[in-house]
Amino acid sequence: MKNYLNVEEGKNSWKRYVSTTILASVFMLLGSIIYIIAEMIMVADDESGKSYFDFDSGVAVGINANLDFLLSHIMYICWIFGLWIGIRFIHKRKMKSLITANKRVNWKKVIWSFGAFSLLLIVSQLIDVVFNHSDYSWNHVSLKEYVLLILITFLLVPIQTTTEELFFRGLLLQWVSKKVKRPILLAIIVGLMFSIGHFANPEMNKSIILVGLDYIVAGFALTYIAIKTKSLEITIGAHAANNMFLALFLTTDDSVFGSIPSLFKAANTEPGANLIWSIVMFSVFYILCRGKIKKEEAADKDQLIA
Repeated sequence: MKNYLNVEEGKNSWKRYVSTTILASVFMLLGSIIYIIAEMIMVADDESGKSYFDFDSGVAVGINANLDFLLSHIMYICWIFGLWIGIRFIHKRKMKSLITANKRVNWKKVIWSFGAFSLLLIVSQLIDVVFNHSDYSWNHVSLKEYVLLILITFLLVPIQTTTEELFFRGLLLQWVSKKVKRPILLAIIVGLMFSIGHFANPEMNKSIILVGLDYIVAGFALTYIAIKTKSLEITIGAHAANNMFLALFLTTDDSVFGSIPSLFKAANTEPGANLIWSIVMFSVFYILCRGKIKKEEAADKDQLIA
């Protein structure tokens, strides 16, 4: 199985990696500015006077949650476009090279990962509901609001998660792997880069240490899985499954997604318990991934022998 970290096509000097990283980051910043301006316009057009822009947190309060959720993806669309420009014209290679070293992306592997991680999320959540059912409540959303949320989630959330995968576990992981060869150390470095990018999320207010460790566990686990499976296909599917599950089924008062009309609302979530669940779930997911990769490698050997 070819390793996507061993990039053979294009031009990949450290100067080009720096240039593409800066370019993609500038486009991400541009998208963030456009999003903030759009929020300010919505607040200004609100004749009820119930909405306002909180300059301390940098978010609009009281605006339509679905519309705000939709507009928040402007940043990711700009980000992935900037990344594409860098890979295509600075590195002179295809975006596919950030995902796999094979001729084409294995979408069956992406779908398998999405399904496997979704199942783990459902099972773990049901177990938590059984033991802490009082922490969950029906969110009383209207059918119209929820249908719109479904459309936004399926159309845009995969763009958000894939953009993060391409930037952190694609571009940055390939760059760092040119110097760092030990999988665990490589996963720690790039996993931390991914985690730090989430430290500004409102969930951090619950516990800087425990929630921060939760993000670090996720960042390390997904990066290590990408290194061991030699492609981004599995982490792209898992990341999309995680964010789409949260958007559609579970919201909290301090969710990074805002007050979107998810089906259920969770209260009194315990950061320590969430951290333990993350460790268990990613451990099980890694075992499943290793099993799938071994089956694929065995199948490839059988084909070569035949």
